[in-house]
Amino acid sequence: MAHRDPSWSNPKVIAILAIVFLCGSAFGAAAMREYIHHWFPVPAAHDFIYHGHRISFNTLKGQLKLTAAQEQAVEQVLDDFAKYYQNLEEQREDVTESGKRRIYAALDAEQQKRFAALLHEAPPKPATP
Repeated sequence: MAHRDPSWSNPKVIAILAIVFLCGSAFGAAAMREYIHHWFPVPAAHDFIYHGHRISFNTLKGQLKLTAAQEQAVEQVLDDFAKYYQNLEEQREDVTESGKRRIYAALDAEQQKRFAALLHEAPPKPATP
């Protein structure tokens, strides 16, 4: 009896690997969306966040004994940081919404209902011609 070695070119092996990859990607995307705000909180005005540590401007000012000129410079940096972070957050939301619309477009009506349930939202209304 000849022993057959599994081959990477076997369609069944490729299909299983593709399914595992897609499931892992979907789970990773869902987990990232759910917990991103926990690890990357939106900074309040005049807060500095570094590796998950939030430091207020008043703490910086008091602990570092900043001069008036340094206070202005640090305050400007923190303001710029808050604006930049807000822009990134808006872009992330736009990309997420676009991806969601594209997924809905690829699904049939029953799949759309199940996808909406996964997202804990109502399914989109059918497009009117």
